[in-house]
Amino acid sequence: MKDASDPNRQSSSVKDADCDPAVEETLCDPVPLPSDATLESVLAYFIERHENGTPVRLDQIADRYPQYSEPLRSFFANQQWLAPGTQPASISLIGELLDDFLLKREIARGGMGTVYEATQQSLRRDVAVKLISDGLLADDELKMRFRIEAEAAATLSHPNILPIHAVGCWRGMDYFVMPLVSGRSLQAQVNERNAQLEANPGNPRLSGCETSEREVVRGSIETARDIARAVAYAHRRGIIHRDLKPDNVLIDDEGRPKIVDFGLAKWHRDEPGVTLDGQILGTPHYMSPEQARGESDVTAATDIYSIGGILFALLTGRPPHHGESTAEVLASVLSDDAPSLRMTWPGGMPRLSELTDLEHVLDRAMSPHRADRYRWADDFADDLDRILVGEPPMAGKDGIVSKVTRELSRDQHHATFANWGRALMRIGVVVLVAHVSMFVIQESMTPDVRESMRVSALSSSSLLGYFVPRLLMLAGIAWTIHRARDGEWMPRGIAERPVWSIWLGYLATLTMVNLLWAWGYFDHSDVMVLAGVISGFGFLAMAGHLWGGNAISGLIFFAIAGGSAVWPRFSPLLLGAGWMIAMWVLGTRYAAPRVGSDSRVQNGE
Repeated sequence: MKDASDPNRQSSSVKDADCDPAVEETLCDPVPLPSDATLESVLAYFIERHENGTPVRLDQIADRYPQYSEPLRSFFANQQWLAPGTQPASISLIGELLDDFLLKREIARGGMGTVYEATQQSLRRDVAVKLISDGLLADDELKMRFRIEAEAAATLSHPNILPIHAVGCWRGMDYFVMPLVSGRSLQAQVNERNAQLEANPGNPRLSGCETSEREVVRGSIETARDIARAVAYAHRRGIIHRDLKPDNVLIDDEGRPKIVDFGLAKWHRDEPGVTLDGQILGTPHYMSPEQARGESDVTAATDIYSIGGILFALLTGRPPHHGESTAEVLASVLSDDAPSLRMTWPGGMPRLSELTDLEHVLDRAMSPHRADRYRWADDFADDLDRILVGEPPMAGKDGIVSKVTRELSRDQHHATFANWGRALMRIGVVVLVAHVSMFVIQESMTPDVRESMRVSALSSSSLLGYFVPRLLMLAGIAWTIHRARDGEWMPRGIAERPVWSIWLGYLATLTMVNLLWAWGYFDHSDVMVLAGVISGFGFLAMAGHLWGGNAISGLIFFAIAGGSAVWPRFSPLLLGAGWMIAMWVLGTRYAAPRVGSDSRVQNGE
């Protein structure tokens, strides 16, 4: 590879006569200080120019005083941090000569760098030059990622990956050179698709546009297939892109996709610390759930998820996950399944054979669990090829068993309740003891006393055999929750609020049932049956918000309600045992991880 940072080559600007008069003083005048000026003098010069409202180029001063490059960089960074509203606007580098490359116009600006169209003078060809963001102010992490982007792309040679021509360093700022793609990004195609579907939301089958719609669908599938092939090639060389999105795919004059921007790539030879647990890297709209959780051990499945998101956007004109804020988008990535083409397509999905099979392929590629996705990007591409030639894909339609299993295993807020294990088990024990006490007390009563309890909630037998144990049970549950949450009773986030609502609703409903018993609408056996029904409803509601396995507990409580109607005498034992089992299962699932023998669990203990 040619290295454009030849030390024998002199960096230069365009001739003074070509300077824009509006910026002539800034760009073209030399710094009016001797080369051996003290650091204090250089800083005083900067402050004076800054107060006069005349911008100063850091690279110009650092080029003049290389002995002060590090303290100057630190000073400029602090100046921007301390007074962000007063810092001078960034000055365009258009017209500068970066070694052999004359910058002509700015093409794009992103978090990792700024891309310019340039002319390579020695070969008289147009190229694209990417210069690191923040210039000399770039921190070590940004420089490392910029270097990784250049080195990763330089090792890849694939028709659908934009190659690197050269790398260099100009006035302390890293850059690399790529072929100039005169086309546009895939995002422009997504925007056009969105405008088309919004303007004509009707079903193409009914509007006579089925042929053109099939061409769009097939073209989108072909683009996604080509991207998947290129990504598979990168994966075989140990490189995971981690930021695949329509903006990072360019379309050349021949309509071929070109993957760019490997700045967030994970490489098998990454240095330690490049990616840490908890860092969220990527673009939220196309991000996989494991990226949204900040996991560092991403695999090929991460890129496969993003390719599926790109294909979804090409077809529907919108990203798979969206929201009013980044937080809302991340919440959707973490909690929602990949959206259905059938349910999301504006005006209804066209009845095309390609789309029927494609929905199953996207379900697999964008599964929330990476173990359920395609193992390799080539497998994804193979299924897309099968759809194009009219063959059934390997990703067949999910059966009812697999769908139910997936729903039962879903746990949307496991991290929030991860330390609640012992508290939940204690609640189960309290409920069981209370209901066993009810059974023992009621069994010690004479038949006449039990009958008075059955028909009246206001009798002394009802007070002793039902209300006292239940009130003690509620007190025990309250003490357990109070201890587990360090006296904090109000919910502390969006994960806890629905849980509070469900069980406050449960208590309010059960209270109303007891009042109706006191008013003579029910007898005691009806109360126990309804308690089982209400408990079942509560756990079914929990299944939709927390762990799907709660649905099984809900069904068990419905069965307990039926058993209580058949054997009312044993209803306290049935209900208490059901609660003990349900809470023990939940407690096992949300048990706090043991860090050491002396570790204390702060929540739920």
